[in-house]
Amino acid sequence: MNDIAKKWLDYAKADLEVAEVLVKNPKSKYSLQLAVLHCHQAIEKILKTIIVNKGVEPKRTHDLIKLLLDSKQKLSPELKEYLERLNIHYHPARYPDIHYKEGIIKYSKETVFYHFKQTKKLFKWLEKGLKLKK
Repeated sequence: MNDIAKKWLDYAKADLEVAEVLVKNPKSKYSLQLAVLHCHQAIEKILKTIIVNKGVEPKRTHDLIKLLLDSKQKLSPELKEYLERLNIHYHPARYPDIHYKEGIIKYSKETVFYHFKQTKKLFKWLEKGLKLKK
């Protein structure tokens, strides 16, 4: 793995760690939505790790679907469905002043635990693929 890819992976792992801290020990009403934002960021950054590791500059996007296509990773239907579900959580968690047709997403503890569990599963699968291609 090249040095830039290693940095992307370190950042991806850090986002996953922060999500876990926020899930396990929320400090405010925003902790839960920020946990989901960090789940999104962890997957975004590990996909960018895969892309960079192939010697390609990743697009400046937060769209997980586009990044998945660029990474050329093949996900199981279950993991792909989850990636699509997670993809919508970038903007609502990050920008409180944006108005959405569907309204603001409510982040319950159950929803956030689901996202964290699924994010860890997807992250491990993507990371395993990275290590196999050393």
